[in-house]
Amino acid sequence: MAEADQAKLATAAAEAPGAALVPLYVSGVFREAPVSFRAQLIETLMRPMGALGLVAVANGVFAAVRQRHGWERLQVTLDDAARITADQVLELSSYLQQAAPEVFRAVGDLVSRQPAVASGLSAILLLHALRALRRR
Repeated sequence: MAEADQAKLATAAAEAPGAALVPLYVSGVFREAPVSFRAQLIETLMRPMGALGLVAVANGVFAAVRQRHGWERLQVTLDDAARITADQVLELSSYLQQAAPEVFRAVGDLVSRQPAVASGLSAILLLHALRALRRR
């Protein structure tokens, strides 16, 4: 992630800590999770994205995944998930926070249904932040 993007996240975190840190927590969950869960997480994050958004984020890596498997059916393979980095997921999550923040409810549901994933530090922080945002 570029320094300018990191600075924006830091500024946003100071203004609204729960919301601003959600992309960081999502990327942390991705980093800590097994590859099978990573594929599910990427699919969940990609679902609300259109072609233009997929091309614009993370140098088009998510558009390449979508194109490789066909635009009609969203499928992220284990190989795709292994190639995608936590920084790319951070970039995608940051984009989604502005474009489709409702996707994080589905991410929270996905994480909470996987006890092995939900017990990680990033997952705990993510679920806590999402609960706090729902209460606002």
